[in-house]
Amino acid sequence: MPRQTPAAGWKGPTVEQIAKVARVGPATVDRVLNNRSGVGESTRLKVLAALDKLRQDLANGMATLHITLFCDSGETFNATLADAQAAINASTPGVVIHGEYRSSHQVDPAAFADQVQAEGASADGVIVVSREHPAINRAIRSLCRQGIAVVCLTTDLPNSGRSAYVGNDQYAAGSVAGLLVGNALARQKAKILLVTSEPFRCQQEREMGFRRVLRAEFPHLKIDERMLSDDSPQTIATQLTRYFARHACPAAIYNVAGANRGVAQALGTLAEGQRPVFVGHELTVHTRALLEAGVMDYVVSHDFVGEVAAAVRWIRGALDGARAAPPFTRVLVHTRYNCD
Repeated sequence: MPRQTPAAGWKGPTVEQIAKVARVGPATVDRVLNNRSGVGESTRLKVLAALDKLRQDLANGMATLHITLFCDSGETFNATLADAQAAINASTPGVVIHGEYRSSHQVDPAAFADQVQAEGASADGVIVVSREHPAINRAIRSLCRQGIAVVCLTTDLPNSGRSAYVGNDQYAAGSVAGLLVGNALARQKAKILLVTSEPFRCQQEREMGFRRVLRAEFPHLKIDERMLSDDSPQTIATQLTRYFARHACPAAIYNVAGANRGVAQALGTLAEGQRPVFVGHELTVHTRALLEAGVMDYVVSHDFVGEVAAAVRWIRGALDGARAAPPFTRVLVHTRYNCD
């Protein structure tokens, strides 16, 4: 028997509103609302959950808060953050997050800044994940001058005058990575390869924390080279494969950036006994698989859904006059035994 859903003509959220919350097209929402075929059960449930949430908001007389999230990052980070956005949209009353995602190696910072400034101006609040760039700082300052709360997520932009930062203490996250690498290796001289990418402050702070721990607690370990890539798996795989062909294999690889799949692909070209300790960031569907396969040893991460929820709470509080700085979120460490 087909699931009963509201018929056409009912009073409630619009098809477009439901589509935005469920992250599907209006045509899909129309099929679900009219019990037509051609929609998978998981998609149908997403649409019904979005409908239920929006109807509750209307029944409670709660004004919907429209927040725009702009994210300039790697493809896997973008997808994981989009899942967190969907989870908040489906579960948090009175808020709809509209996501705009761009792959870092394809981003024109000036064009991205123009989009942040133009589209952010019509939002109730803005969440930004972005590299440091003068144009992006300018766009955020402009929004703040207009009275729009702007929260930087995961990677901070303190020079932009942003309203708040929600995320890890990235210096501490890099320090944790340094401790994990140091404790995983024998107490003898060894070289470490550090992989970084675009000018994201979180990467710079992670690197500083990592270097500090090596200097203070593991002086026998030296960073052999600092490889600059572009958060594209294929680029990193090519660069690392060339590095392995020219140099002795490092004792450890610390990837402060994204595209851990590229590192894993290059490691697949090495003999079994040559595999270095591999530490990276962000627990995603890909890094979880790499942990379970034994390719990655540790993933230093954070709670994506919890941080997006915290950013939403801060924006709502700011609209009510509260401006206290949010605390740093917890640094999480994952191994193959705790990566669910």
